[in-house]
Amino acid sequence: MRKLIFVISIFLLLAAAALPQQSKTAAPKKPDSCALVTKAEIQEAVGGTVADGAPNTGNSAMCDYKVGDYGAISFWRRQAGPDDTADKMMAELKKRNIEFAEAKGIGDRSLFVSPGYGMVSLNTFKGTSYIILTALIPGAAEPKTKAICEKLMQKALTRL
Repeated sequence: MRKLIFVISIFLLLAAAALPQQSKTAAPKKPDSCALVTKAEIQEAVGGTVADGAPNTGNSAMCDYKVGDYGAISFWRRQAGPDDTADKMMAELKKRNIEFAEAKGIGDRSLFVSPGYGMVSLNTFKGTSYIILTALIPGAAEPKTKAICEKLMQKALTRL
């Protein structure tokens, strides 16, 4: 499980690095990623056991939920800077040869990224928020995991 959470954390940090960083002069309040969905909502979506959400030990801005024996769902919400756009993210992913696909009808712009190891990431821009939802759901094929991510992201967007 630690190895999985480490891999997810590395992927999220790489995704964040692909976006331009915000100016250090303004220190906006850090959004609470654990307030985006509830444990019960995740349990309903995945149809299995889910542990309570907790801040990630490597990045406290992320919220991790353990799914089943070895799965995980993580949310990371941050304020998008003026240069943070889906187009720039897609250009960076393309440059790094990382596969992605736009996800229509979710937030202002969304895209799926499949970083490997059975994980699916849904990256969503909504207003000034940028949310990354990464999921590894034991026994779920990629289309099912994507459907679960879409459902959870729609719930999360109602809480912005």
